[in-house]
Amino acid sequence: MSNLQSPISSLQVSEWRWVMIAAAMVVALALLPYVIVASSTPASLQFGGLLVNPIDGQSYLAKMRQGYDGFWLLRLPYTATDQPDAFVYTYYLALGHVARLTRLSLTAMFHVARLAGGWVLLLAVYGLIARVFDTMRERRRVWLFVALTGGLGWIGIEASDLTIPESNTFFSMLTNAHFPIAQALMVIGLMMLIDAQGRKWLWATLVLLVLTVLQPFAPVSAFAALGGFLFLCWLRDRKFSRRKFVLSVLSGLCVAALMLFIYFSLQSDPILRSWMAQNMTPSPPLIGYLLGYGLIWPLAILGGRAAWRRGRDVDLLLIGWAITSALLLYAPFALQRRFALGLHIPLVLLALMGLMHEVLPRLRGRIKTWMLRIVFALSLLTTLLLLLASSSAALRPPDPRLFFTQDEAATFEWMAVNAAHDAIVLAAPETGLFLPAWADVRVLYGHPFETVDAERMRMLVEQFYADTIDRTEVLRANHVDYIFYGPNERELGPNDFGLIPIFTSGDVMLYQVP
Repeated sequence: MSNLQSPISSLQVSEWRWVMIAAAMVVALALLPYVIVASSTPASLQFGGLLVNPIDGQSYLAKMRQGYDGFWLLRLPYTATDQPDAFVYTYYLALGHVARLTRLSLTAMFHVARLAGGWVLLLAVYGLIARVFDTMRERRRVWLFVALTGGLGWIGIEASDLTIPESNTFFSMLTNAHFPIAQALMVIGLMMLIDAQGRKWLWATLVLLVLTVLQPFAPVSAFAALGGFLFLCWLRDRKFSRRKFVLSVLSGLCVAALMLFIYFSLQSDPILRSWMAQNMTPSPPLIGYLLGYGLIWPLAILGGRAAWRRGRDVDLLLIGWAITSALLLYAPFALQRRFALGLHIPLVLLALMGLMHEVLPRLRGRIKTWMLRIVFALSLLTTLLLLLASSSAALRPPDPRLFFTQDEAATFEWMAVNAAHDAIVLAAPETGLFLPAWADVRVLYGHPFETVDAERMRMLVEQFYADTIDRTEVLRANHVDYIFYGPNERELGPNDFGLIPIFTSGDVMLYQVP
């Protein structure tokens, strides 16, 4: 069977020009809520630069801050305990280096990378679509579905398309910088590997190695998809493709070696091991995914049947990718929901194949056109809801995860200049979220996953400000260098520390611990 039924290289320049412009418009749409919120932030507040999942988002900025300072290995900024440097989050460390060289702010660099990654993803997806669908009209329709649609989360029941960013293409572009580019690398690597021609598998291996550095668990999904593809090829051909198998195994061994290196380097230290033990993202109940993929998954079942009948290599890849990723969502693994990364892509392609080749041919006249429009409109509602919900942050009372006061900002700036890089700061949980990213320091508590022994440390911080614990012992045992006291801390208790502030800005005071 030929692998190149709709060769990417045969696409006309005008078609690629359309894709590049359309992709730029989609990523601009993913920027719009941030522009709205930033431009409408009251003068008394400063926007933290992130809207979707800001708790993790600020941690990415904190990692970029370390790269900005010249580091290539990570030290957990939300954990005050001494720890070895780790070979993780290299992508965000690299973005910090680029921000320093380009003199961009960390938030600007984050969004440049987010939008660029989304743009590359949408181009890569079109390349995959071009292998599956033969006419330009079909390819454009399918691409719009991948780029802009979701499931049925808008009906009001919690669903993956509104709660799990990696499960939906547009949601992932709206959320962070690494989800889009990781999906792009998955698409590119898989397209190269199923060709298994000449040295292309070497390039595929390199792409998947980069994917491993970027998202260490993502290659599991990629190679599971590849395994499903090889099995389906065997069923189709009734013979074993030794070359495809050998090249896939060689590529898998290279990637597995890097994955094991990262895993054992994290498991070798008790602090890093504790951090990983806290990092649990289980899948929601099955209904969450069924609603999250809404009209897509039943149509994808029909499309899977059509793809199997046609039997091209790329068709079998889509079937294998969709099935194996769906199974991994409930694998006995702490990061189950992370395997939703990229699943939206094969499901939509199969769904549109089912719609175009199984459903619409059975309809007559204008009903065909209206059926396609109705499916698109219902699926588009998720994206519209995501845009409205994220933009509405400007209308709601200030969310302490999204905004901080100008006095807090002035204190962050002072600390970024005057405090040591590894200084330890005691602050309220809401303030602790921002400090590592904006003040270049470490905190006792600031993140539910990246603060080791998070629940105990959060309680310790709250008890300190409420003065229900031996404050002197807390400061001594945790080697605290500064005590932060602003609006969030004032809600926990009075500032009767017996110290003179080293810096004051409005109602924010910073105390240095002698």
